[in-house]
Amino acid sequence: MSVKKNQTTHSRPNNKQKPSGVASKKEQYPTYIKKQKLRSKGKKRQRKKSWKTRFRKVALEFGISIVLLGIILYVLSLFTFTVAKVEGYSMLPTLNHKEWVFVSKVTEPKRFKLVLHRDPVSKETSVRRVVGLPGETIRYEDDQLYVNEQDVFERFLEPQVKLAKSSSSNYTADWTPKINPVPKGQYLVLGDNRPYASDSREYGYIAEKDIVGVVEMRILPIHLIQQF
Repeated sequence: MSVKKNQTTHSRPNNKQKPSGVASKKEQYPTYIKKQKLRSKGKKRQRKKSWKTRFRKVALEFGISIVLLGIILYVLSLFTFTVAKVEGYSMLPTLNHKEWVFVSKVTEPKRFKLVLHRDPVSKETSVRRVVGLPGETIRYEDDQLYVNEQDVFERFLEPQVKLAKSSSSNYTADWTPKINPVPKGQYLVLGDNRPYASDSREYGYIAEKDIVGVVEMRILPIHLIQQF
């Protein structure tokens, strides 16, 4: 009688079989991608936050610099310079209506210099040219300026004077101040647009204390910038 041995089937271990409780790469991949996306978003958010912080810092520093510069310029302008807008046509052709000029408060007024002066009554400011200095006698005759009885050439008016002479007229009418010589501490100022300007011929001499400063240059419009 044959006896059948108990046959026990032993399965060979499958190296490809995943260990219990460990996810496959396919199962792990979505989680990995999700983590990578979250990490990337975190970095982007951090970079964005860092950029905003740097921008706020730069903007703050720039704002503070502008404010400090404004304060410094304001303090300097109280003692050294100012800017002014030309009103009217008394200074044609040298300066036109609504042009802007740079005015030095520390420059001494001299003959033929442009000055910004304040009307003691209206407090309005005007730009005119210094013609007579304290202690000088001034008069005009036949379009010629005489200072202390010596003829003085006004080069800045040469084209206008020539044009007036060609039509047998004077660009500057004959004129002698009622008070001569010019009193101490005062100046005689005239506009370059002599036939129509409002100046010392109308309102008399101007006091030194009413001179704001000397016009050094025209700053606006930009294409007409010019130093005087």
